[in-house]
Amino acid sequence: MPPANHFAKGWTLSVLLDRALLTLSAVTTAILFAWLLYYSGYGLRLGTEGFYLNSIANPFAYAINFGASLFGFVYHWPYQWAGRDIAVLRMANVILTMALGWILSFLVIRRLWTVRWPHVAVLSAGIASLALVAFNPLMKLTPNYDTLTFHSLLMVMIGLLLSDQPGRIRQVLGWILVGVGGWCCFMAKPTSAAAMALLVMLHVVVLRRKSLLPMLGAALIALALLIATAYLIDGGITGLVTRMANSADLEILLGARHEVSFMFRIDPLAISRGQLAIAALMATAFLLSILGGSTRKLFRSLALASVLIVTVAVALLGTQPISIELSTLFLMPAFICLVAMFYRGGLVLRTQTPTTVALALTFLVLPHVSALGSNLNYWFAGAKTALFWMLAVVAFLSPLAQQERSVAILLPLTALAQLLTASVINAAILKPWGQVKDLRTYTAVTPMPGGGKLVLSQPLHDYLATARAQARAAGLEIGAPVVDLSGRSPGLLFVLETRALGLPWLIGPWGSNSSPAHFGQTWPLVPSPGSNAAAMEALGLESCADLAKAWVLIEPEGPHRLDQASVMASFGARQADYVAATAFETAITDSDDPDAYRQFLLKPVRPGGLAEQSCREARRQRPDSPKWSRR
Repeated sequence: MPPANHFAKGWTLSVLLDRALLTLSAVTTAILFAWLLYYSGYGLRLGTEGFYLNSIANPFAYAINFGASLFGFVYHWPYQWAGRDIAVLRMANVILTMALGWILSFLVIRRLWTVRWPHVAVLSAGIASLALVAFNPLMKLTPNYDTLTFHSLLMVMIGLLLSDQPGRIRQVLGWILVGVGGWCCFMAKPTSAAAMALLVMLHVVVLRRKSLLPMLGAALIALALLIATAYLIDGGITGLVTRMANSADLEILLGARHEVSFMFRIDPLAISRGQLAIAALMATAFLLSILGGSTRKLFRSLALASVLIVTVAVALLGTQPISIELSTLFLMPAFICLVAMFYRGGLVLRTQTPTTVALALTFLVLPHVSALGSNLNYWFAGAKTALFWMLAVVAFLSPLAQQERSVAILLPLTALAQLLTASVINAAILKPWGQVKDLRTYTAVTPMPGGGKLVLSQPLHDYLATARAQARAAGLEIGAPVVDLSGRSPGLLFVLETRALGLPWLIGPWGSNSSPAHFGQTWPLVPSPGSNAAAMEALGLESCADLAKAWVLIEPEGPHRLDQASVMASFGARQADYVAATAFETAITDSDDPDAYRQFLLKPVRPGGLAEQSCREARRQRPDSPKWSRR
């Protein structure tokens, strides 16, 4: 009897400790989620986020798109349903990201591990919190092509896991999700969609050779949605193909390195000694906790509780005890898998099944699939979908579930995912790129188009409020066409509620040290060297009637300005045809280029008929202009 009572007490203590940790983990996940929801109403980056908002607010105004991405059409109606409130749209983006990550993590654990479903719900939610790093490093919560690509890949993987479960309804729903996810991926990034389609075919052929017909059904769903999209956007397949081809041509002209020759490459993983040491130490500590057996249960539980408490402190207090680089999001799972291979004479390797191997490898490459076609370093871009790397670990370690220690093994992985999430997101909040440091210090409530509000830094609030008041006083009306030659202010045009001509963002040249679009890149380059040529071709798609009455925004001393004389000449205008209606100073930031620059809004003074005639004559005199840009 005494040994039995001792066993019962030990078992009860073990259960109580697990339940306490699971409860603490659930609370930590809720705090991380609520934390990001709270800051959905904070901050605004006028460059990239302005581009996203212009694309979403009026996608039908443009005949071409940046990077051949059609994300603006996907998010246009959700933006309308949100009442054009940016904060609400961002919150919906966060909720959808977390929900899809949670569902996928739940299905993976439920499929490969022996865990009761309430425990699965808590563990999968904690691991899914890593999906929130998709909003780093620029703290960009506004929906965009990157988040749509991530959501698409999540949907496809959810669909594949559902289609492999018993039950006709689940299988049908799974293949529908695969089809819808494939369509969404094409709308976000066609290059990633092609790679994802190849992965789906390999998954079906290798693991389930009898599923070719359902896969064909998913492909037909994606094709049907694509055809419907083509007719909605461009009146037919021919119009959509023309749009995509012209958009690709514009990217080549821009010189942003989106060509096929730059697409398939092997980028180096930038690793500092500090991050390597952090990854090795943390991975070792967590592996000791995972593989250490049943001894010292109380000590390990206290250690995990401490990690979760530190995670909560990072979120609530803004402390940053450990600086986590995006490269660490790969290094940590890689070290865990590497060390686990030597556990008990290679037990993990010897007991792998075709399913676990296929899932682990698929999750391992999905971040690079999401980055395919990007001009960023693929490791850097892929780190925003680091959830897939952690799920690869979950799949790789699944043979250990046979030891009936699933909760004890998955809890440290969950705590690790939560700590990484808190550290990465906190770093973005403390230093959002292109804005004033620390979103927590922002207090200026700023009205946005549609009636919503954002909390901004005081300098950005003053800049936008001054520009809006002076532009209205100068006669700039809502919906008026504007040509932005500042090269960096699409967000200002969105706040002024005007229509940016040519593209949602006529991007200017960016130096390699100041461009957020090239973090992690190793080769020396000046992004977008063809900015002026691309701007002229994009404006060539606009009607001369709109260009004749368009206002012009210039920044004569700006670091990313377009060439005013040549771009204006492309539609038959000169600076003498405008008068400076108003001027204002840009906001000072903590970015690599923090200085304020003077911007001018130029009002057209030529008669409309004369301006249109001059525009048409200028286009006839450009023999080098591509056919698609002459109208």
